[in-house]
Amino acid sequence: MKIKKIQAEEFRRDFISREWILVSSNRQKRPIFFNIKEKKKTGRVFSKKECPFENPQKSGNADPVFWMPKPGIDKGRAVFEKDWFTQIVPNKFPLLRRNNHKPKIKKHGIYEIVDSFGFHEIVITRDHDKMFEDMAINELSLVFKTYKERYRILEKDKSIDYILIFHNQGELAGASIPHPHSQIIALPIVPPDVSRSINGGVNFYEKYKKCAHCTMLDYEKKEKIRIINKNKYFISVAPYASKVPFEVRVYPVRHNSDFEEISDHEIPYLAEIFKDILIRMRKSLGSKDYNFFIHTSSARVDSVPYYHWHIEILPRTYKWGGVELGTGIEVISVPPELVAYQLRKVKKQNK
Repeated sequence: MKIKKIQAEEFRRDFISREWILVSSNRQKRPIFFNIKEKKKTGRVFSKKECPFENPQKSGNADPVFWMPKPGIDKGRAVFEKDWFTQIVPNKFPLLRRNNHKPKIKKHGIYEIVDSFGFHEIVITRDHDKMFEDMAINELSLVFKTYKERYRILEKDKSIDYILIFHNQGELAGASIPHPHSQIIALPIVPPDVSRSINGGVNFYEKYKKCAHCTMLDYEKKEKIRIINKNKYFISVAPYASKVPFEVRVYPVRHNSDFEEISDHEIPYLAEIFKDILIRMRKSLGSKDYNFFIHTSSARVDSVPYYHWHIEILPRTYKWGGVELGTGIEVISVPPELVAYQLRKVKKQNK
């Protein structure tokens, strides 16, 4: 076996934990447009004109699989080239590859593998310099509506078990291009973190006959210590057992296991609370780097009483060390109660 020539595109299952990981050699090919080394060496950074998302099709990206026009423009009358606000294109350097059938588990000695399979797409917003927290509510609402409509299309594929929508903002968050963009990954498996969360919800429901997330939200509303903001349809909380400092989660107030079931009437309320949280984080932390992702139920099950979809927002102000990597126990330096207090205080200071 020639080790240097090995190119793997596959899911591999850990022999002991039985959890899946993804090997994707294709990830090495993606360009890095932050290029801090280049800046230190020559003083030069990539300009907006060189950005592959500034004019996606002229930069070699495929035609969009889905797009939405700017706020106030009817899609039936819109002209794509001048009117698009969001567009979704296949990732040029995908972690997953679309095949004609769902691959089966295969054996490799004592190990189990599944060929790389699924969808990997990029959700691009038009303005190069406008981060999500800088958008108007109707613009951010269009982003969430884009997520929702594409999710509904992808879940029709019976070979897909889970769809993850996520956003990496900034170099510290793993973004390779400064232009705001999100990603959608449709998987033939339910990923480990989601699977653990769903199983925890199932176990709680079987014991108490109610949703664990709803129970948690009811308790948080009574304590009022870790709640940051809320409106008619959504509430944000600094989780009692946060994964990273200043983590915030946004939940729908009413029980709903499926993100794609959010109504068009509710979307502006989600945009409102989401934008507010990002602005507070930026002012409090002085950092624009964060990840967020939408955790929802499996694409293969109907609405369930034991899971509650939500968005997790994780600022990148930390680095994992030996304790976190060796034990899987996250160590946070700021208690969630203080996080909620500080973020609420930001709002009071800026009235």
